[in-house]
Amino acid sequence: MKKRILLVVSTLLLLLVVLGFNGNRAKAASRGAKAVYTTPVATRGTWYYEKKEKVNTVKITAHTLNGLKLYKALEGKAEKAWFKKLMKADKKFHYKLANKVSLSKYEAYTFTYRGKKGFNACGWLSGGGDGVYYAPVKKTIHGQKAKALRIGDGDHNYLKAFAYKNKNLLK
Repeated sequence: MKKRILLVVSTLLLLLVVLGFNGNRAKAASRGAKAVYTTPVATRGTWYYEKKEKVNTVKITAHTLNGLKLYKALEGKAEKAWFKKLMKADKKFHYKLANKVSLSKYEAYTFTYRGKKGFNACGWLSGGGDGVYYAPVKKTIHGQKAKALRIGDGDHNYLKAFAYKNKNLLK
């Protein structure tokens, strides 16, 4: 009797483990997203910036931006093929799917700003190509140099704000 219960419990555990691993793998690679993007170390952390007299927060980890997973941007034929598939499916869902997909994960790539590595992130397969730029810089505040994060946007990386790891530097 004990052997039978042990066999049933073991089989159930094995089944849960197998199903759990397969589900995670399929979810991570949806809509062509396969390679996780790693942010430059100097951009990581919780950053604060002011916009319209309100303090906003940007949280960057090794693989996420504000809690959303970052994936390496698709290029060339792969990007075109997945973009076409998304647009075709989006038409069926009355143009609500593309926005949902682009807000569920970000595509990212590395760029250099004044000799420092930063990254650009935009909605997955959003098609705009500009997104938001994050680059580490040094700023002089109250006569002292401080680490800052330059936030830019648009197709030419227009300055949007400077963010700091300490809220007191905003004043």
